Amino acid sequence: MGDLVRVTAPLHHRPIAKICASWFHSVKLYALLCRPNRRIEIMSVVDGMRSARSSLASGQAGLKPEDRLLDVGCGSLRGGIHFVRYLNDGHYYGFDIDQRLLGAGRRELAKAGLGDRRLTLLADDAFRFAKFNQQFDYALAQSVFTHLPFNVIMRCLAEIEDALVVGGRFYATFFRNPGRRLNIEPYRASDEITAFADSDPFFYDPDIFRWAVDGSSLEYELIGEWNHPRNQQMLKFTKMNGAG
Repeated sequence: MGDLVRVTAPLHHRPIAKICASWFHSVKLYALLCRPNRRIEIMSVVDGMRSARSSLASGQAGLKPEDRLLDVGCGSLRGGIHFVRYLNDGHYYGFDIDQRLLGAGRRELAKAGLGDRRLTLLADDAFRFAKFNQQFDYALAQSVFTHLPFNVIMRCLAEIEDALVVGGRFYATFFRNPGRRLNIEPYRASDEITAFADSDPFFYDPDIFRWAVDGSSLEYELIGEWNHPRNQQMLKFTKMNGAG
């Protein structure tokens, strides 16, 4: 099995850890499932809700078993199990702020009969994906941006830019601002969730993500609706050759 890595942040990163501490307190039962026709499907099972599936892309967008996947906010791997089962041995990389959840993930794998599969898990509080010493074909952050102030999202995107291979794709979900750009009124994202402009869970105007990666090697695309049970929308960032 791959190494379970513990990274201790220097003191100047402690505020980030405090800000991000709520990301992973709720279980994310989430998986990226790929069929032989190379279509990407995402299955979400959130807080016992029924699964919701949506095809995000086809053709060259399909995740293949030989690809390497970075699962940002993997938690206890209840969704990551599907990745581990589908991908070639050793090609799943899970990232989380909480070391205890990663340990629980090992136990989830054993329960699923996957205890002998190799994978790499990293605990870190500042998106230091370089600690993996590996670049990735795909990365996924489900229900991560929804809990983060924007400057912390900027750090994530900066680290993702270096972590992806050329042509690599990063999918991330977010709550979309339902009004004008300067809207600050809370809104009901779903029956269970109210999103806010300035507190967790956050909503964002999609164009702020376009602005964030302007001039970088990441190309922004808004996928939008994809039948998420709590109405999160999907973003896609593709690593291009050189700066944009």
